[in-house]
Amino acid sequence: MKSRRACREATLQVLYQCDLRDDFSASTVEVFFQHFSNGCDVGDGETIETGGEYCRALVEGIIKHRGDIDTLIGLASTNWSLARMSLIDRNIIRIATFEMHYGEDVPKKVSINEAIEIAKDFGADESPKFVNGVLDKVATLAKRETPT
Repeated sequence: MKSRRACREATLQVLYQCDLRDDFSASTVEVFFQHFSNGCDVGDGETIETGGEYCRALVEGIIKHRGDIDTLIGLASTNWSLARMSLIDRNIIRIATFEMHYGEDVPKKVSINEAIEIAKDFGADESPKFVNGVLDKVATLAKRETPT
């Protein structure tokens, strides 16, 4: 079983590829999973396994609800349009927004903290603060209650 952090990081890489190509089709996603079936190289000799069920559920859910997720992010980021956000930041925020808005078993606080940690590893120096600021606002807009 893959860790949820590793699944989130692999999801980030899938979404980055889709966003960069402006192609969120199932075939693009499958190319990624086939190419990286043995794991994604994240540097320092470490890999992220991509076959986890949680990773696939995240990718499929985010793509399915991308319009609603992007609308929610747009409402939360009044000074930044999605187009102005870096690809990394935008997709980290999409992952956490999906978990907060559609997930059933991840507390909002955990989604935000995980996003901040991933932003530290993959984003620019200012990414963790930016991601935190947007996600704090998304959390207040997310329609489901935090699990206890």
